Amino acid sequence: MLSSLTLTLAMMASSPVGLDRYLERAIERGVPLYNNGDPAACAAVYATALEAAAGWQGWAQNGAEAKGLNFALQRAAALDDPSEQAWAYRRLIDRLLAGEEIAMPELAAATPLYDFSNLDQLERWRIVVDGVMGGRSTGALSLEDDVMVFTGETSLRNNGGFSSIRAPLPSGAMAGYDALRIRVRGDGRTYILGAATRGGRGNSYWARFETTADEWVTVTVPVNEMVRQFFGNPLPGELDPARVRGLEIYIYDKQEGPFRLEVAQIDAVQAGTG
Repeated sequence: MLSSLTLTLAMMASSPVGLDRYLERAIERGVPLYNNGDPAACAAVYATALEAAAGWQGWAQNGAEAKGLNFALQRAAALDDPSEQAWAYRRLIDRLLAGEEIAMPELAAATPLYDFSNLDQLERWRIVVDGVMGGRSTGALSLEDDVMVFTGETSLRNNGGFSSIRAPLPSGAMAGYDALRIRVRGDGRTYILGAATRGGRGNSYWARFETTADEWVTVTVPVNEMVRQFFGNPLPGELDPARVRGLEIYIYDKQEGPFRLEVAQIDAVQAGTG
């Protein structure tokens, strides 16, 4: 049913119908779906219509308008709740029907995701070690002078070898940004910065980074260079920054022994920001 609705909307987009009428037809198809208890199908119909509105030159969306609409679509697509998502799309449709321009917001070169300025920032992180698979590695977190300190010991016993910490991000927190930047002081070992989406298998994307013992370094990781992972095994797939819902830091370098990583700040940044 959903595929036929999507096909119908795609056919509408290729026909010489005005933008307003096209969007009104999308509403006519979406509202009954929502009212019949299928907000996900309603959201899919609205999204298809809005994507066509942003991408079809016949409706005279100029470059700035299309960019703003595409950004708003990314934010809406990042929502987890189908009902909230359907309403987010509907509000965009209503704005277009009202003749309102959906402008691209001004984005700072960087926006802080975690700065560890208080204990609440630390308490959002949780520890996950290889004990879930029978390993013997350990991990602990503390806050020292506005710096998160991740310590523990890795063990290769029972096919283990990793310790990690993970924290959530608000929906759409990285929309409009294409890299992660982290300020750390390590111990000379190799660590992993990860970004996670909601979902099941293969929802984590990794990039390894080196540390120099007792020296502060700033590491910038482009999102398009992060590799999709499933239990340490690479998978095909690229990460949409708008869908990032969590951050991860791993020590997983196939070495045994103690580790210590201090993290001062994690930012979302735009390309070219050091």
